[in-house]
Amino acid sequence: MIFLQPIKLKTKKKIFNLFDTIISSKCEFKDGDILVLSSKFVSMSEGSVLDLRNIRPSYKAKKISKKYQMDPMLVEVVIRESDVIFGGLPGFLLTIRNGILAPNAGIDKSNVPSNCVICFPLDPFISADNLRMEFLVRLGIKVGIVISDSRLMPTRIGTTGVAIGCSGIEPVEDQRGMKDLFGHVMKYTLKATADSLATMGTFVMGESNESVPLVLIRGTNVSFTDRKLSWQDFAINYQTDIYFRGMQNSDPFI
Repeated sequence: MIFLQPIKLKTKKKIFNLFDTIISSKCEFKDGDILVLSSKFVSMSEGSVLDLRNIRPSYKAKKISKKYQMDPMLVEVVIRESDVIFGGLPGFLLTIRNGILAPNAGIDKSNVPSNCVICFPLDPFISADNLRMEFLVRLGIKVGIVISDSRLMPTRIGTTGVAIGCSGIEPVEDQRGMKDLFGHVMKYTLKATADSLATMGTFVMGESNESVPLVLIRGTNVSFTDRKLSWQDFAINYQTDIYFRGMQNSDPFI
């Protein structure tokens, strides 16, 4: 049976020690636990909060901001944080950051002080590795870490979760070669383990004032690993993505 426990923690406004704050919850952690952390919580611990009043927009940012009716300082941050910018619509730019399709490179204005925005952690995989190693060295406990963010799914209403970093678990389970209920061999199926755990955590965390930046998941049958992970382990280049390829130079069938 899978067990999920939301862990409430006090709101932080300055850089703080992530491990010490988690341990202060007095939660009893065990070998094999999965900890799903809000990306905002990790970012806040690392100081990835920017005051837009300190941002000087470039000519490119000013030009884009006029086209999409956006704050030029925000556009400048999106440019800096994005790997690819495809275009946009009023208020948003459609971007990719570390293999994740997201509006405004995942930059958010919620749950931060006025005039500020919060970005993804600088390197969420290093953040996850460091936290996992602290549990191992200081408590002797082997846990898996998933750093999650909310995302919009194309054509769907509402947000789910996506893993922007993880450590200690295999993020994808290859099910190719296995047989389904009718004996058919699966040729393409890969199970998005990290993203599924992120979605479970995001659902429990909520999206507003719940103050639940951490969810403990226990009883999973995920595969644990000590290997170094990166976003390439559970994302593909957008140029090979089935949706992007299918919609390029195509008109909807009427």
